[in-house]
Amino acid sequence: MRKKLSILIKKLRNTTLRKILVFVSRLIVGLLCLIPGYESIVDPVGSNILCDRFLHCLKLDVLLPLSYIISISISSLQFVIGVCMTLGAKIKWTSIMATIFLTIQIITSATTIHQCPDIYDGITRTISAHTFGSSIAHNIMLLGLASLVFHWRNYNLALYTKRTEWIISIYGFAFSVVMAIHCYFSLPILDLTVCKEGDSIKKVLDYAESHKIDMDENTRAAMSHNGYSFILVSPDITQASTTYRKQLNKLYSYCKSNNYNFAMLTTSDPDSREVDEYIIETSGAEYPFLQISRELTDAFVRSNPELFLMKDGIVEEKFSCYQIPTYDKPLEEYVSEDTEVSEGWNDVAKSILFFGVPLIAILIYDYLIELAKLLYRFWKTKRKKKETEETSEQQ
Repeated sequence: MRKKLSILIKKLRNTTLRKILVFVSRLIVGLLCLIPGYESIVDPVGSNILCDRFLHCLKLDVLLPLSYIISISISSLQFVIGVCMTLGAKIKWTSIMATIFLTIQIITSATTIHQCPDIYDGITRTISAHTFGSSIAHNIMLLGLASLVFHWRNYNLALYTKRTEWIISIYGFAFSVVMAIHCYFSLPILDLTVCKEGDSIKKVLDYAESHKIDMDENTRAAMSHNGYSFILVSPDITQASTTYRKQLNKLYSYCKSNNYNFAMLTTSDPDSREVDEYIIETSGAEYPFLQISRELTDAFVRSNPELFLMKDGIVEEKFSCYQIPTYDKPLEEYVSEDTEVSEGWNDVAKSILFFGVPLIAILIYDYLIELAKLLYRFWKTKRKKKETEETSEQQ
């Protein structure tokens, strides 16, 4: 046993092996921070809902007014850690930040895992480790790898030189904040809700049933309406945007003229003062109001309010409150022109391209400078050698 242990220690002292271990470790930590970090910044409303739940579970309700800032900051930090780890930029400070970040995740997860076991309900991510950490074992593994990277940081195979690697972190943070703001005012470029464009609204009804969420029969009927219908959903009518109230009223008139169903679902009682105030602010909205659970809206709504165009219970399109559409002819004619349903992957590809091209440009610039330095040193050495030979011949 001692012999095997000594052989292992000797192997770990091997420089090449250490470089490989650091490279693999930072790639694992980087990618497992980068992917959920990206998903969090393109779904800022979902990240904010999750942040609200954590703050409430940790009895930090005093910080709820800062929830958006906190959630975007955490998502951006995770994204930047993922980018810098993957590319090997600023490895000392990146590994320190990753260690601190993962430690906080572990503590937070351990604190909330029993108190709020359903904290991630309705918040979908492709990796089990969400922005705030949903798997303690997963984060402990990443913490160990991040610590290894820090301990053997001198064996890091950096892709960028020290001259440009600082740009990576600044650019990554700026990109994440801009992307989060963009996806907040529009809709997420990657739909991670329980009901996407092209899905049946039955997924929402099934979610309500599986989570034992009560639904009013009129609300259920409005969501399951045959033919074309518009459903306007507000998670909080007191905070709902009324900027495009004229477009909404015009859209309701258009629906009445073409016999399309139109209703607004809100978490407030239709007879409440909040709804009355909303009607006043929207210059006398005439469309019907129905009630829906906040727990349910958290699972499929990412704007306040969000407009759904449906046909026979299928979600054809979703619209942010800042992107209310206008129509000048029946919907049947629009469908005949374009029946393609976008799943957002084109926008995701564009965002990756938008982020990646400057990084490639920086890398090319970096290596062109290094090549220029190499050529200059080669020319200088050759010139010095030539001058030495000429001096020797003269003597």
